[in-house]
Amino acid sequence: MPFSCWLLYMYALWLKASPAESESWNAEVPQSVVGLEGSCVVIPCLFRYPGADRKVSHLVGIWLMDSNEKVYHPVTSKISTAFQQRTSLWGDLSHHNCSLKIDPLRRSDNGPFTFRIEIEDFNKYSFIHNKVSITIKDSPGQINLAIPEEMSSGKRVTTTCSVVHSCPSDPPKFTWSHKGTHSSQSLQQTNGQWKITSSLSFTLSRTDHKKTLNCTAQFPGGKKSSSRTTLEVKYAPENVAVVSEVSVVEGSTLNMTCSSDSNPAPHTYHWFTDGETLLSEGQTFTLKNVSRHIGTFYCTAINTEGQANSRPTQLSVLYPPEIKVGSSCSEDISGVTCICIVDSHPISDIKLWGADPSSELRRTHEEKHGTLTIVTLKGAHGFSDIVHCQAMNSQGNYTMTLQVPHSRETHNLFSGKFLYISIGATAFLVVTVGLLVWIKKRSRSNESLVTPQPKTEMNVTRSSEPERKCKDMSPCYDGSQHVYGNMTSFQVEEPYEQEYPYEYAGEYEATYANM
Repeated sequence: MPFSCWLLYMYALWLKASPAESESWNAEVPQSVVGLEGSCVVIPCLFRYPGADRKVSHLVGIWLMDSNEKVYHPVTSKISTAFQQRTSLWGDLSHHNCSLKIDPLRRSDNGPFTFRIEIEDFNKYSFIHNKVSITIKDSPGQINLAIPEEMSSGKRVTTTCSVVHSCPSDPPKFTWSHKGTHSSQSLQQTNGQWKITSSLSFTLSRTDHKKTLNCTAQFPGGKKSSSRTTLEVKYAPENVAVVSEVSVVEGSTLNMTCSSDSNPAPHTYHWFTDGETLLSEGQTFTLKNVSRHIGTFYCTAINTEGQANSRPTQLSVLYPPEIKVGSSCSEDISGVTCICIVDSHPISDIKLWGADPSSELRRTHEEKHGTLTIVTLKGAHGFSDIVHCQAMNSQGNYTMTLQVPHSRETHNLFSGKFLYISIGATAFLVVTVGLLVWIKKRSRSNESLVTPQPKTEMNVTRSSEPERKCKDMSPCYDGSQHVYGNMTSFQVEEPYEQEYPYEYAGEYEATYANM
């Protein structure tokens, strides 16, 4: 309710309660008000005069000090220098409101003050028996900050901040340290005091827990007053996690703790493994005889606001190397292949060697799959009878000897392969030589037709034709002369060559075949 309306309402009640006094001069003011130096102060005032129902043309309200020094006058020049431009009527005289505003308030403005009314063409009156004084403070009053008793994450709450002041025309302005929806309300108190309340509405979250909520009121003139409180926000467990050693040796005992962020603290903890099997209850859990095959597990934290699970946790179990079944050597046409499969954590260093431990064999390929390491070695046939595979890590070492097989079927396959290759090569050579002989033969036949040679015989004895043939041929194929020498001999005996072409062709083929 605005201040002027409130005064009119109080004035109507006043007139209704005391009708007998409505025909007398009277003023309603507090004996004392409290004001903040540098801010403003309003002295509430209501007055009555006889014949208030009559119509009046002009009213003049004046505020005076006991020395008749004018604190306020409609004519500014008549106001005392000490109050120039600092005083005004905050009420409407036609509605019997004679409230005085002093802004800014000085330390010397303590009064007492008296109101005087001058009614044109009627009368004048000073209310000397209704004086008011001002108590001046150096600092604002204490702020009252209130928050709900129960505060939970996700819940919308309203907090309030209130302070008493004496300047309804310019009340204090509030600021909050938290974001939200603001509203304010001002109510009049006794003795010219007013109470203003600022409200802040917002939705709580987990991050508001232990946060400081600050409320500040700034008064006219720049002076401030503030109040603060720490929020206690309840919320369900968050950031649940399993806390344990980073790694554990296989076969040992491991102690684990379930941690969480919650308010209030969890009252119950549950431990689960794969398939949601309940293992234990309590914030700590002891796992005995840890195995490399242990599955994942998690914990649950429960409080009055709710519950939450940790992420599935997989232990890092340390164990020495183990060379797995399937590690072996095999032999095929391309050569020997040896495979060594090692399971270990941490990953092992793997070394391969044959009969000589000081001569390490270079692996052909290596691949890793989790805790498994697979090493492949390829070699030629007969490179070694055995291959040693050794794996070593921080937990121990393991060595396995792999036998290199020597298969009879593989040997026969190799022999057959080489036999086929030899036969094929020989056949190719025979065909090639025959083709060359035939080309040579054709070349000579063409040459004899183009340029015939004269027939001559030297040192030939008379003998029968068969004898001549034998004598002529015997030096050509005695096995001690070169092929090209034989070719020269046949060129000399051209008549016989033409006479027995197929016979000589057979001798050519036989000669090159022997080559």
